[in-house]
Amino acid sequence: MKMFSRVIVAAGLSLLLGSAAAAQQAGWYGGLSAGQGNIDLTTRDWDDGTLTNTVLDHDGVAYKVIAGYRFTRYLSLEGSYVHFSDGKFSGVEPLTTSTVWKIGQVFGEARAKGVSLQGLLAWPFAKERFAMFAKGGLFFWNTAMVSRPTIAGGTLALGDERVIYDDGVSWIFGAGAEMRLYDNWHIRLEWEHSMMGFSGTVDRNVDFPSLGVTLDL
Repeated sequence: MKMFSRVIVAAGLSLLLGSAAAAQQAGWYGGLSAGQGNIDLTTRDWDDGTLTNTVLDHDGVAYKVIAGYRFTRYLSLEGSYVHFSDGKFSGVEPLTTSTVWKIGQVFGEARAKGVSLQGLLAWPFAKERFAMFAKGGLFFWNTAMVSRPTIAGGTLALGDERVIYDDGVSWIFGAGAEMRLYDNWHIRLEWEHSMMGFSGTVDRNVDFPSLGVTLDL
């Protein structure tokens, strides 16, 4: 009976470790991840020097969709679509000399999204149940700075709302850890850093810590 139990346990461990190794072989994978994206905007990015009672809220949930191809258990190529939460701004325009704002309560938004393409270098350990990784590549981003109500004309409604679009390409890099949960499912904790441009002139640091899941296809 003891021998039979040992055989069963050994077979179970063999299957478990075998599936863990197989999960790290070449092939496609995908996933979802969410966290709090941090873009270092300040109230000065909207305030022309005439506003009072300015408030900026850039806390919120950001998310990304992941698709990648694993060449070996150590090397992958990964693409992601990232959508950041909108930064919310408000203030009061008390003067008539502003070239931007109408008198009264005024508002603004910062919108940001992007697509990254990165190489990922992994270090699996503990029978490949866990892995640490570093990643880096290019980040293709789009942003919009919205102001309302405004005096200056904009792209949506003349004299009511002004929108300044920007786009570009920046370096992106990050690091993280991954754990196999069950079969081909993994849980991932990571941090990424890049830069985005706003209003055509302002470059801002972007940090995106996130927690998500991936599935080997």
